[in-house]
Amino acid sequence: MIELFGVGIPREAGTWLFRRVTAGFEADELTFIMSSDRSARLGLLDVAAAASISAEGRAWITGAPVMRETRKAIARRVGIVRPHSPRAARGSVLSTVLACEPWGLRRLLTGGRSVVERDVALETLERVGLGPCALEPVATLDEWRRRRLAIARALIPRPDHLICREVDDDVSLSQAGDVLGALRTLARTERLPILVSAADLRLVSLFADRVLVLSDGALAFDGPPSAAVRTPRPVELELARAS
Repeated sequence: MIELFGVGIPREAGTWLFRRVTAGFEADELTFIMSSDRSARLGLLDVAAAASISAEGRAWITGAPVMRETRKAIARRVGIVRPHSPRAARGSVLSTVLACEPWGLRRLLTGGRSVVERDVALETLERVGLGPCALEPVATLDEWRRRRLAIARALIPRPDHLICREVDDDVSLSQAGDVLGALRTLARTERLPILVSAADLRLVSLFADRVLVLSDGALAFDGPPSAAVRTPRPVELELARAS
């Protein structure tokens, strides 16, 4: 579970990306972080991923406070989906997954991979629909399979939750929807909290279980997307600007 208690991240020159944001994220939900300010929505995701420490308030992730002493250990429990990663020119789908942390470092130290690691990798590929092409070269994958490979790589550390930053960045609406559909299935079938940011409001109505709207540095809305349209007009305007 992710719990944010009055968190805030400053900008330069004494202003703030956001302040006093309190929210909790539990299993089964695909949550969108929306704002017309890209830096604000990415900043909140960084706090939820333990990639940064809030300047005010405190984030608690998997039951531990995010502090300088704990941040790296907590961050290892977060899966980061990178659907726009560069293409791998060499190696199979299976070997690409086996190269993920924490196995990559362990293999350098031990000089080989275990049967357990291989079985876990194959099971993870099955979870995202890539089992039949485990031995195919990554370079031959189409975009649909390549995006699922990115999700499989994020699942290898057996994370407590997943983060996907700017899911619609430099891709079509249908391509972003492909990633979001797979993520929403994971949220519901595996009880994973999943947080994403996006610029296109249409994706919220199609895929979100929940939406957080940041407006002028404050949390303006937190709830189901169907209720967002019934909120005061400033929130509607912020959603429109975010798209």
